[in-house]
Amino acid sequence: MLHLYNESFVTISIGDKEKLVNVNFCNIKMKLRFCQFKLFHNYLMAKIEKIQLETTHVDLLLVKDNLNVTIELSHFLQLCHGVQSVMAERFGLNIYNH
Repeated sequence: MLHLYNESFVTISIGDKEKLVNVNFCNIKMKLRFCQFKLFHNYLMAKIEKIQLETTHVDLLLVKDNLNVTIELSHFLQLCHGVQSVMAERFGLNIYNH
């Protein structure tokens, strides 16, 4: 398993067969195909645009079983940073355009 991002709250790695991206945060483990990971990135970027000065928590709706998760803003920002880092490293996305 190749670890792409590993911080205290968020771990992102690619599985042994390099077909799935494993994302672990908030006791949630997701295995995403590359196309799903890119959609997850887009979802997070849309959420980050809605953050206001008074925002302390962010609600995420994860598709599997319609799971609603509320995480602290600092954890959400760490998740976004990790996902953006992987998008830049693995897929060549320029994260400074967002």
